[in-house]
Amino acid sequence: VNQLRNSIFIYKQDIYAEVGCGTGLVGLSFAEEIKKIYMIDNSPSMINVLKEKLIDSPIADKVEIIENEFEKISLKNISGVINFLSLHHIEDVSSYIKKVKESLKDNGFFAVGDLVKEDGSFHTNNIVPHFGFDLRNLATQLEEEGFIILRETIYDRIYKNDKTYPLFILIAQK
Repeated sequence: VNQLRNSIFIYKQDIYAEVGCGTGLVGLSFAEEIKKIYMIDNSPSMINVLKEKLIDSPIADKVEIIENEFEKISLKNISGVINFLSLHHIEDVSSYIKKVKESLKDNGFFAVGDLVKEDGSFHTNNIVPHFGFDLRNLATQLEEEGFIILRETIYDRIYKNDKTYPLFILIAQK
């Protein structure tokens, strides 16, 4: 979250969407400072935990929960789209990037935090379409869609199953 905060300007009138929001760890940290955030996930169990967090919360009126896939909904004029450890769950990344671009207002940002390409051992049951991403290739893909890369860096590591998995953040502007 701090890596993202240090790379963008946050305005009270902003509207964000966190895709693959899970329990809201990342997106909810912005809700107090912006006008609205769409929290989007297709996992009923994650959405239920998120709903529990919002009971009697002072930010609940700024949060709209959407239990669906981002590709199946229509959002326009979004200030920023956030994916944190969720892009590797999306089958067709090229189509997804196009959808993000359509959803963003001019100068809106797309922030991706995910795994650097790995051997498949992070998800031991191999149920994901991507075992992380080559950071430079993903940045090039975004540039080819007309995004400007603001930041691309490896910022942390996850230690799991006696292995180290680097995490990157990539922030692009429409």
